[in-house]
Amino acid sequence: MRKLFFFLLAGLLLGACGSGKKLSGFDGPLREGNICDLNRKIIAQQFELDRKGNLYYAQIDPPDYWGVSIFRIRRDSLNRTAQTATATGERMTLPYAGHPTGMAVENTPDGPFIWIGNFASKVRSKSYWRTQTVCRVRFTPGATFRPEDLEHFWFPHVGDINVALDQEHDLLAFSCYRPDRQEAGIPEDRARRIRIYRLSEALATPLESITLPDPWIRGGEGAPDAVQDTLQVQIKVHNLKGLTPVAEIGTHTGGNNPEGINSTAWQGFDVDGDRIWFSEGGGRTGTFLTGYDFDGNIAFPRTEVAIARECPDWDTWGLSDHEAASVENEGVRVWKGRLYLGFFSWRSDDGWRSSVLAYPLPE
Repeated sequence: MRKLFFFLLAGLLLGACGSGKKLSGFDGPLREGNICDLNRKIIAQQFELDRKGNLYYAQIDPPDYWGVSIFRIRRDSLNRTAQTATATGERMTLPYAGHPTGMAVENTPDGPFIWIGNFASKVRSKSYWRTQTVCRVRFTPGATFRPEDLEHFWFPHVGDINVALDQEHDLLAFSCYRPDRQEAGIPEDRARRIRIYRLSEALATPLESITLPDPWIRGGEGAPDAVQDTLQVQIKVHNLKGLTPVAEIGTHTGGNNPEGINSTAWQGFDVDGDRIWFSEGGGRTGTFLTGYDFDGNIAFPRTEVAIARECPDWDTWGLSDHEAASVENEGVRVWKGRLYLGFFSWRSDDGWRSSVLAYPLPE
């Protein structure tokens, strides 16, 4: 009886995302087994899966772009057809969460918690970047949470800070730039750092009052704060400065390397066991995946993903067409032994859509 239960449970999980059917590798055609969710009418920048197989998308909300909405698509509502699918009513909004190139879901007895950058500043009209913290918030459909109302994690850094999570191996990873790069002798072509901590240790750090180093510029142009202003923010954070990282590596920047890593737009990262996965690509440049070990060595060479180049599968599955010709990578995640890639694409007949596809996890 116990064996039957586990067999049925495994079948449900396989059916939840990517299905139990045959799937192609990065260089192969798109099969039904590759599909987690297809043609969702969400403008996604990142995605994540919880332990039940529910899918989460992070969208920068048009037309004013001051907020990031997190949509949850239940596993029994995932779309595997060429027809577009609408967003569900399960939506949480985080004003001033910036332009995410990382998002994670933590599974807890109290439900799923979202990890994502926060305290982004307005750098030009309707454009928020330079996230100063990573926040942690329980996914609450219908809620809107301002930055001041959330739990935050921080350590000294410059530029945007983004997050990935491997709960199974107790790992919490951040991407950012170091303020002491030159003093530390970090070369320019490895300037972006991936720093990895123990998740349990980060959660256990006490809250400490700090003043965020950069002024917070927010408001105006439809934002929750009607008038644009600039504030010096004092908040309580989990200050990770004193924690010893499990590892820190530099990923390639600028494409100035023999493999051409990051010669296109960086689109996200994930940590899984002893691997860091790094994805890149623009709407018309193709999508590429690279794997690093915790010493910063290339463990999986930069590999192109076929679906992001014009191909018959675009018409078969409704992703894009010859006139639009735009399929852009938006995030990478490892979930239950498979590697997932997010895509934002455009069709000339009915516009934008987001999709998540599954691939065999490289060894």
